[in-house]
Amino acid sequence: MIKTTKISEKIYILEDRFESGTSLIIGSEKALLFDTGCGVDDIHAEVRKITDLPLLVICSHGHFDHIGGSRFFTKVYLSKKDRNILDTYNEKLLNKWVSEMEDNIQDDTQGIVFGCGDWKQIAELDFDRIDLGDIHGEIIDLPGHSHGSIGILLPELKLLLSGDALSPIISLIFKNHGTVEEELQTVKKALELDFDYYISSHNGNLLTKDVLKRMTECLKDTENKRFYKYSYPKPPYGEGYFRVHSLGDEPVGLIVEKHM
Repeated sequence: MIKTTKISEKIYILEDRFESGTSLIIGSEKALLFDTGCGVDDIHAEVRKITDLPLLVICSHGHFDHIGGSRFFTKVYLSKKDRNILDTYNEKLLNKWVSEMEDNIQDDTQGIVFGCGDWKQIAELDFDRIDLGDIHGEIIDLPGHSHGSIGILLPELKLLLSGDALSPIISLIFKNHGTVEEELQTVKKALELDFDYYISSHNGNLLTKDVLKRMTECLKDTENKRFYKYSYPKPPYGEGYFRVHSLGDEPVGLIVEKHM
């Protein structure tokens, strides 16, 4: 049930049935999996169809649609700044959320054991660089969507993996989120990094810095603007206020918890 898109020999995007995206980077000595999806579909088995290299698994942040698939691995790294999110989860809640992700849910989504409680498979992200052989990466703090959101800059590929931190629809309503100002500084920071494209978890394609420039304008341009009441309709659910800033190939907008 996982959709795999091959961007190049080195880059793959894998999306589970609920369209939670993960990025697979193939180095000469190791492979990197960035995020693990909701945990319904066996992301580990899908990765092994592509590569048998030693695997480094890092989550961009602690929301359930990124850490749920950690159950398929023995060690997954997560920023300590998002560890508090894990404390709000339990097996009953996550199974309930999974059952509510789509109308005609299948039987294989019931009774999943995610590892809630001790989350022994999730370790603290205590390093800032990775080495895959011919590809190297730098861990970049990207707070806003959550306090512990991170990205990985891959200079040899001119690519930034960003999780939800740089999603064109900027969501600041979920657990452990930051402020509009914090998100603005994160987007500005990303613009200064040396890359040609970035991958956001729920887009499924390569994005450019032109999107980030529009996001900057969106975050700056909030005063006296009309926001509409908004409810995120699927787990993990959320209430807030939504404004569309601009359309185009990638619409840009902002969702905040409190009316601006």
